[in-house]
Amino acid sequence: MKTRMNTAENRIDQSVYFWTKNTFMKSRKHISPIVPIPEVEELKSALVRRLSDEYAGVETRLVYQAVNEAHALASLTPVPLLLLPSLAEEKVQKAAAWAARQRLLLQSDSVAFAA
Repeated sequence: MKTRMNTAENRIDQSVYFWTKNTFMKSRKHISPIVPIPEVEELKSALVRRLSDEYAGVETRLVYQAVNEAHALASLTPVPLLLLPSLAEEKVQKAAAWAARQRLLLQSDSVAFAA
């Protein structure tokens, strides 16, 4: 019985390996690499400037981080430059909401800590 289980496990392992290897290799050609291309870096810088002005309550480093995260996500799509601005704005909106919550918590007189 043990040899039978090993054989079944080997078949499963081989089929999973084959499927992931082939699926990854086929889909990989549609994924654009994360390479600092001058145009992309210019777009990212422009987004950081615009979003920093628009969301003044968010620190510039958080805006920069949000834009970088958006770039990483957008680069996994077939049209990264098209999606980058909207993804960056969405991430900065979330960072702004987080910063506002943090300010509210820090300004609150009665802070409760759970043990």
